[in-house]
This record gives sequence, C-alpha cells and structure tokens, in this order.
Amino acid sequence: MPSMPLIYAIRIYMRKAHDRPEVEAIRVSLVELRRLFQRRELTALWAAAAGGDPGLDYGDLRLLDAVVVAAGRGARETGRGAPETGATVGDVARLLGIDPSRASRQVARAVSRGLLHRRAAQRDARRVLLEVTPRGARLQAKGSDLTRARIAVATAGWSAADRATFERLFARFVGAMVS
Repeated sequence: MPSMPLIYAIRIYMRKAHDRPEVEAIRVSLVELRRLFQRRELTALWAAAAGGDPGLDYGDLRLLDAVVVAAGRGARETGRGAPETGATVGDVARLLGIDPSRASRQVARAVSRGLLHRRAAQRDARRVLLEVTPRGARLQAKGSDLTRARIAVATAGWSAADRATFERLFARFVGAMVS
C-alpha cells in the first residue's frame, strides 16, 4: 500500500501535471519503454544475439534479475548479524508487478529447469528463500551482458558526458518512482 503522503502528492500533481509538457513527454517515453519490454520481438532479438540459445527466455531473465535484486535488498535490510540472503516469492511478485500465485508458478518452472533453488530460512524455517543456481547465474550473466550491449547500442551516438548525465538523472528518476 502506498504511503499517504505519496497519495496526497499524486492527487495534488494530477491537477498540475497537465500544464507541464515535459511530464507528458516522459509519460509517453515510459509507455514506449514498457511496450519494448513486453514485445515478443525482444525475446527473439535476445535469443539471436546470444547465438540462437534456445535456453534464453526473457521471462526467465526478468525472474532471475528480480531474485538477485530482492536477495541483495534482503541482505542489506536484515541489519542483524550475518545477513541471510535469498528472496521470497512475495519479493519476486512485488518486483515484477505480478500477483503471488503467478510468481509462484514462474518460480516453480525456474526450479524445475534448474535456474533457482528453494531452501528454508535458517532464522525462520517457515520462510522459503530462493537462490539462483550456478546454471541460473550463467543465464542471468548472459542476459545482463545482452542488456548492457543493448544500452550501449542505444547510446552509441551519445557523448560520454550525455551518458553520464542520463545515468545520473535516470537513477534519480527511478529512485523517486520506486520510493
């Protein structure tokens, strides 16, 4: 559930945002970016760039990235002694923006394919943590390499200063959107 201050701020800015053309331009760009990540052609592009690897599935890459990000957040947030790393299905569902039952099915598929491993948490055996297997880590690394290459292609005509400015502003924008 979003915080009340965020809800109030959004309500206030809903009236003001129509008068700011740059806000609309950003919204349109976000729609295009979302469409890019939902297109089947992206999966075909990634598979072709990986040498036609039939094991490269964009859905798997998204899932593996979510597990890695959630596990990293969990390790930072425990703050008590040695952190226990791993992600839960709920963490994955939140990061992917899907319902927990769908996340659970995706996790089960990844476990059956040897990309993820489930284990009981040491501090609370009722909690099930997900870990990326070595096979999943190789696939995730390949996907990350492809993503970096795609970003490099998209920004190839930019100056180093433009790339640095974009990186700084985009990180700031994403941070504000997810907080």
